[in-house]
Amino acid sequence: MRLAVISLLALAVLSACKSTTNDSTTTAKDAAWPKQMQNMAQDVKKLLPFLYDREAYRDPKNRDEIRSYLREFSQVAHHINPEKGKPFIGDDLLLEYSLSNLKDDLTRASKSFDAGQYEYSRLAAKASLSHCFQCHSVTQAGGKAGWDLEQVHNLGLQPLEKADLLVATRKYDKALAYMEGLLNSPEFLQNHAFDFESLLRRYLALIIRVENAPQRALKELDKILERGATPHYIAEQANGWRQSLTAWAKEKKQPIRNAKDLFAQVDSRFKKAAAIQHFEKDHAGDVEYLRATAALHEGMKLLKAPADQARALYMLGRAYEVLDELGSWNLHESYYEACALKDPKSSLAERCFGRLEASLYMGYSGSAGTNLPLEERARLKNLKDQMQRGTATH
Repeated sequence: MRLAVISLLALAVLSACKSTTNDSTTTAKDAAWPKQMQNMAQDVKKLLPFLYDREAYRDPKNRDEIRSYLREFSQVAHHINPEKGKPFIGDDLLLEYSLSNLKDDLTRASKSFDAGQYEYSRLAAKASLSHCFQCHSVTQAGGKAGWDLEQVHNLGLQPLEKADLLVATRKYDKALAYMEGLLNSPEFLQNHAFDFESLLRRYLALIIRVENAPQRALKELDKILERGATPHYIAEQANGWRQSLTAWAKEKKQPIRNAKDLFAQVDSRFKKAAAIQHFEKDHAGDVEYLRATAALHEGMKLLKAPADQARALYMLGRAYEVLDELGSWNLHESYYEACALKDPKSSLAERCFGRLEASLYMGYSGSAGTNLPLEERARLKNLKDQMQRGTATH
């Protein structure tokens, strides 16, 4: 499923707007960015009790209410201009990408509900909430949102759902404590091995990119590595993470003042990841890639030259191609496409096009061969045409 409510990224700025009331004299289209984000957050909050209750979502007496919430949410999303968010989070493709997918998914959820496909609609909206984690664990920017979760504590949440909800609402302390409790539970590891790995990678992303606390992550990893019951493949990855975290804990913080500083740090992270990995997408290098993306998301604000911006976009694509299971999925493809357009006549643009093309073909490969859909072929052709015309994006 494509990213949807990932674009709640903008909740990072909600600390600047604590009001939960709607201004009847201001339309969603004209409202200030924090106000628009607050309205969106309130629409999500209204939907939550229904999304986690199958019977309530299907109950005829709730249909008018749910339909109204879905439409309100969709209308707010469709009126948001990502340009308005740049003063708060910088010129980062992640926001535009997120909003585009949010609009598509909300339209799909609303139409399926109107068509009587209630379970599909519920599952689509519910699953999309897990992707909030991706944006809300990108940087330390912004404050913690003024959400009161007391009303939703009785929801039938699975462990990953609860963790993602806490992160989505920026309850970071509670999210970390909850994750640590599960990660230290032998029963959770025994009964939910797959979720254990997913939760561990979420924990790392949050504590690295938001909390910036290698010592705390090391403490938790030491406990995990000491367990004889930890699956071998998880222990191997954890050893790579521990190696990165140990080195990080001894580092002196290096400021990023310009493009040269940024790329020096990111290049270093990439080299260290490659030294740990056994193959290109081995997750043993996740700590290095997470640190690289954190630096790039922050550093994009400093870059003015198209060549530098293209290089940063390429590096984000490379990192997210490894980190895709953290909820970004095809985000790396969007970064490669943006890279190709940012400096279209460069050799880097050709490299970005090649990685995008390879990713698309790999994604549509199977036992029956490769069958790239017509719309994806058209996407590649259109991109190549734009590159040949040589008009850079700004």
